[in-house]
Amino acid sequence: MEMDGVDFAFMVFAHTGGAEEAYSRAPRSVAGVNWADQVAFVEHHRRNRIIVRGTFAGRYVDADDELEFMGGKTAEGALAGGAVGLFAGPLGLAVGLVGGGLVGGVAQERSSPHLRSAFFDEVRREVPEGSSAVIMMAAPDQVDAMVAALEGHKGRLVRHHLSVEEAKALADAVADDPEAAPPAV
Repeated sequence: MEMDGVDFAFMVFAHTGGAEEAYSRAPRSVAGVNWADQVAFVEHHRRNRIIVRGTFAGRYVDADDELEFMGGKTAEGALAGGAVGLFAGPLGLAVGLVGGGLVGGVAQERSSPHLRSAFFDEVRREVPEGSSAVIMMAAPDQVDAMVAALEGHKGRLVRHHLSVEEAKALADAVADDPEAAPPAV
């Protein structure tokens, strides 16, 4: 992707399913410019959880802040629950291990760091919790086509013209993701 003359745009919708609903009703090209195979969908859920799926900067991004429930706190919870349950006999031990493990797992997930990079920090800034967005980083004419296709679907446009350095920082944030399929002709 040529990094000079790149726009980064968000069409933000009021609920977590709004972006996909608008996309499903929008034309795939506007004035001969294909845009629909170069976007990603963002959902910003409660507790600052972010999900991003789709094409961004030529990469297929599939990222979810929902982290693993297994970890040190899970084991600590299971051991503590088992110790308390031990006083109630074998059944209490079993219930204590499972219950303590669940509580520890939830604590583990909530204490884990959120996805961090220039890309995810920008997504958190522009897409409010409880909402969703169709996002694109592309040449201005392609972003114009996305905006034209999605206007009228009750979205709010956020658009930035990026410097070469800003575009590179965002592209670098997803550089480890697999290459996306080439755009349809």
